[in-house]
Amino acid sequence: MKVNKICWKRLFWTSVCVFLGTPTTLFAGQYQYCYPVTQYRTVRDPAYHPQAYEDGYREGANVARKSEKYEPRTVGGEFARGFDEGYEGRPLAGQRNTIADRQESYETSQCRNYYYNEKDPINEILRNVMSDFERDLRRDWHRLPN
Repeated sequence: MKVNKICWKRLFWTSVCVFLGTPTTLFAGQYQYCYPVTQYRTVRDPAYHPQAYEDGYREGANVARKSEKYEPRTVGGEFARGFDEGYEGRPLAGQRNTIADRQESYETSQCRNYYYNEKDPINEILRNVMSDFERDLRRDWHRLPN
């Protein structure tokens, strides 16, 4: 399947190049470089995050407004307390306990593909690949969180 897909891509680009009157070897070689990257995600405690009580209260009030049957929430904590009070129509009392959101980091890999013409001299190929790599590295460096 993969070989067939590659053959169709080459056939397509060869046809385009012949139609446009350009040489048939647009990019004959490919170099892939993968490197580790640290990513970040925000983790919220579903029961005690900073808006848990308000979210539960709003959801409880909506369920009561639709006249749906009461089902206790499995999340617990401030969310469940807010849900109960919203469902029963009690006044908004506010959140008592809060667990702040936290940032977790994890490692993944970032891969870049660099294309070159095999007929070019090796020093020109290396210079072009390295300049593309340095450009991508600068771009990725500026995306790092503070």
